Amino acid sequence: MKKTALTLLLVLISTTIYCQERLEIKRLGFSIGIPKKWYSQNNSEVLKNLNNYNFTDKQIDNLLKTENSSVNLATYVKYDPKTYPGIIPTIKIRTRENKTTNLDDFLKQVQNSNIEAQKSLDDFRFIENPRIIELSQQKVVKFSVQFVLKNNNQAHVINSTSYYIPKNGYYISINFIEEMGKESNNELFEAIIEGIQLTK
Repeated sequence: MKKTALTLLLVLISTTIYCQERLEIKRLGFSIGIPKKWYSQNNSEVLKNLNNYNFTDKQIDNLLKTENSSVNLATYVKYDPKTYPGIIPTIKIRTRENKTTNLDDFLKQVQNSNIEAQKSLDDFRFIENPRIIELSQQKVVKFSVQFVLKNNNQAHVINSTSYYIPKNGYYISINFIEEMGKESNNELFEAIIEGIQLTK
């Protein structure tokens, strides 16, 4: 009991250090800390609709389960894209349709989608294979990949760590992206993940 209380206290302290406010989407039972001084590119119309309790569950489902495409909920970037050249550390939060009915099938779906990604991205490889972990007392899928983006004859090695949270008919994806060797935001990203709250 003492260990659990201490862990929760450490999570609260680390989240407070890095995050000044939270993105909360009550209809999804999801909230996440927003990094201090990062630039927000929220999909304000979708977020407003999700937090409007006058919408029926069917209307919300239709909004989230867009076939073969993702719905961007929010994006946070560390620097101003208008003035910062190159790859910017980024946090992307999206939803996508999920036709699987159990966690094992969902894991297979994630594995298969990464096989498709290997075909379209240069030097794609797994740093951490998709696996089931526990996040905020719920089972989710986590994986990390590395690939190369080329721009103006320059190769940028990208690290991306993803958490896929399965829901009924859709899933929430959280992607942490940054360029390898440029800077490290691992400590920040880990604090944000530890502070995620899933209530549904």
